[in-house]
Amino acid sequence: MLDFMDNAPATKTKEEKKLESLMEEKQQFMNQQTKKYLESLFEENSHKPIVLQNVHILNSEDFRNEFLIKQFLPLNKRHFTLSSFFQSIDEVSTNLSKSTALTNLEIDLNTQGNNDKLIASPIFKLVPVKKFFAKTGSNIGNGEGDGYIQFQWRNIFGGGENLSFDATTGTRTTASYLLNYSMPWFNKSLIRFDTSAYFNSRSMEWINSETVNRGITTKFTSSFKHFNFNFQIDNIWRNLHNLNSKSWDVITQSGPNFKSAVSASVNFDDRDNVHLPTKGRFFQLGVEANGLIPQADKFIKTMIEGQFAVPLNKYHHLILTSKSGLLVSEKTSYILDRFFIGGPNDVRSFMLNGLGPKSYGDSLGGDIFLNGGVSLVSSVPRYPESNFKFHNFINWGSLKLLDEHFLKHQFSIGYGFGILYNHPMARFELNFVLPLTSHQRDSIRKGLQYGIGVSFL
Repeated sequence: MLDFMDNAPATKTKEEKKLESLMEEKQQFMNQQTKKYLESLFEENSHKPIVLQNVHILNSEDFRNEFLIKQFLPLNKRHFTLSSFFQSIDEVSTNLSKSTALTNLEIDLNTQGNNDKLIASPIFKLVPVKKFFAKTGSNIGNGEGDGYIQFQWRNIFGGGENLSFDATTGTRTTASYLLNYSMPWFNKSLIRFDTSAYFNSRSMEWINSETVNRGITTKFTSSFKHFNFNFQIDNIWRNLHNLNSKSWDVITQSGPNFKSAVSASVNFDDRDNVHLPTKGRFFQLGVEANGLIPQADKFIKTMIEGQFAVPLNKYHHLILTSKSGLLVSEKTSYILDRFFIGGPNDVRSFMLNGLGPKSYGDSLGGDIFLNGGVSLVSSVPRYPESNFKFHNFINWGSLKLLDEHFLKHQFSIGYGFGILYNHPMARFELNFVLPLTSHQRDSIRKGLQYGIGVSFL
């Protein structure tokens, strides 16, 4: 008869555990010493001359020659120093990885030479994406979630061109269909052009309404290391359906509205993590102008955002964030163009879009806003490398229409603390929140509040 206890793992003694701990410390010490040695070796030889003999590219048949030439331009010279050579290799790797045409890239290096110089022959093994691709999944964030199905035809002409179709349904997006074509701009992987045709229907509970949008959007975006830009043209036929609102703004603005706008934004970002930075800065300035055709309302909309992450010590860091925006319209601003603030990803301790002007319980949005927050993020004791963190925060915000005096009103302020999990795709928070100051018209939240998203105040 088999005794299951025979297969049970033996309990380790204190001496065995101590020995394992010492071995791990020894291995970590050896790894650190090896790393220091390699770094010092590289530093001593950083100016050593290198002659580039040739470049081998494997599995290149799926790509156009013009596209590959553009990606490998950083290596288009014969003589390098060791430092500039590896910098050029890194630039080529970045170009190829951001082209969306590869699933993997392997780099080998053949070298020969003497103490005076090296002769190098890098080998790039390209693993192209599959031409046809379909997937299903879900998106979560900013107080909503949805499921989607997506079909993609990728690397169509051998230069990172993609055609995709998405169908989505979710908590607020009742139905959404998107046809998108994107490509590197003149074979430059770090600048992409894309154009989209779409239809979507979204529920807007904060104004007891639903909006149906049909539009075409064309944009140029960059993906450089720190400085980036976005230039966009929108032509959207919007239809606001009043479901159960008694607000005069919603009643009078229900029906069709055409948006024809051009927008541009620039940003600087050197944070070490987008969702939960421990150090770095982020600045963004955006401007949108509507009224490209006579049928569209004329307005100018600007928004500024900034974030600082400051390490205090090994276990604690501060995050300071602030946003502001201004909407100036030729006539009374359209409710779908206004700013909305408040919620678990914004000014916590308040309901989603719960700050600002109200009418019969509906949040009407505003033309000018200013909000911000300070968060103290702390590591979990004994587990500093864990993605779970504790945090304390104070958020504040004010949202007004232009006919209200902005500076005469105090800010709505909320305090809270909780635990968060920083996943590579999103950030999850569970907090205990308490409003410290609020207006009578604010929709406040006391007690537990959870948030899921990629951007937090």
